[in-house]
Amino acid sequence: MKLEDVFSRLPELYNKRFGELKLKEDISGFAVNKGNAGQFLQELLNMPNDSKLTDFSDGELKTNQSLPSGMPDQTMFITQISKDFDSLFFEESETNRLLDKISNLLYLPVVKPDNKKPEDWYFLPAYHIDSNQNQELKELYRLDFLDIKQQILEHLDNSKDGYIHTSNGKYIQIRSKDSKRKDGTYNPIYSDVLGRNVSNKNHAFYFQKSFMKDIQNGVIPSKRII
Repeated sequence: MKLEDVFSRLPELYNKRFGELKLKEDISGFAVNKGNAGQFLQELLNMPNDSKLTDFSDGELKTNQSLPSGMPDQTMFITQISKDFDSLFFEESETNRLLDKISNLLYLPVVKPDNKKPEDWYFLPAYHIDSNQNQELKELYRLDFLDIKQQILEHLDNSKDGYIHTSNGKYIQIRSKDSKRKDGTYNPIYSDVLGRNVSNKNHAFYFQKSFMKDIQNGVIPSKRII
């Protein structure tokens, strides 16, 4: 399925309570919780939930918690880094899994009103951000990654614990993201290149709020799907 294949279905999902959408689409058995608004959207769009790099054959689907105005209320998760640490930070390449994953995005803000159940959440209009048609943005992504890479390598060489720490570019950042195992421990990242752990927890790439704000404000060119 290509990203544009779902454009015509999106407007009918906007500003409608998740509970109403579940009933209308006859997926009342799907339980919505804090972390699976994106999976709920995939269910609504009849998209497979698999382990491929991107949700569509040509792009990625992202949801993000927002205010009713559409402005972001949180950062946007992109992808974990543990399995790709060495290839990301010790190999020289024109592209990598991060850059491939974010090159063509379909982004939907999700409003989660205070003290409301997931059935009361709702989607706002989607935005299509294609860096393949915007070389300036594509270069900004690349420079963000290179800036973060430099910071990570500096942490590995000079931080007191020898671990990586939060690192920021203009729009992208790396920070810890992990859940405890049953024994109460976390999932450190191990580097085969260095022969040691480079963190005490898993880490992930995120878009900072500034990215979504610049989409909403028209600073980053995008197509609003209405």
